[in-house]
Amino acid sequence: MLKTPTLTFLLILTACTTQKKTWTENDWYAYTKTSSEKQKPAKVYEFSDGIIRMHGENVGYLMSKKSYSNFELTLDYRWNLDEQYKGKGKKNSGVMYNISTDSPDKVWPKGIQFQIKENTTGDFVFLDQVTAKVNGKLVEAGASVTSPKFLENEKPYGEWNSIVIKSLNGKITQYLNGKLVNEATEATSVEGRISLNYEGSAIDFRHIKLKKISKE
Repeated sequence: MLKTPTLTFLLILTACTTQKKTWTENDWYAYTKTSSEKQKPAKVYEFSDGIIRMHGENVGYLMSKKSYSNFELTLDYRWNLDEQYKGKGKKNSGVMYNISTDSPDKVWPKGIQFQIKENTTGDFVFLDQVTAKVNGKLVEAGASVTSPKFLENEKPYGEWNSIVIKSLNGKITQYLNGKLVNEATEATSVEGRISLNYEGSAIDFRHIKLKKISKE
């Protein structure tokens, strides 16, 4: 049966707005605190069975090679509880986004972080003078400024947690396991690169997908 022009247009529009890019090792480069150069991801962290495993002595991150704006980012994470990777102190990591393309590689670059940390998962961390309005109030700019989540929804250690980050024209929303845990407007960083942070606590990531969005 022949498709009408209108139906064909709708099918193309639907495909464009719902398509998600699934990320692979080739989408990243690695950077560590002890090195001043970009490195191949698999030389620093472990990639196997569709899972990125970040552990060891190399504190740093995986940074996307490309920059993005107006997107929805989804991924899963869990704390790696293998005894050989057991660290000290509170478990700590994060996903950064809208990392300025002119920000040099360093620990940590200019951008916004979805905090992944024991008891504080879902906090915003605004880094290197980035700011936004939370509850109608402008967050004071600084080197590293935290705006607390308003809902606790992290699963027990060892279980997979799902994250959704939406960034659209300065409005940013963060979801944890299906619930909205933080939101802000008028962010001063509205596009940029994305990173998975390794801060000394063994952590796994999987199912990393990104799609362009044009509305909430």
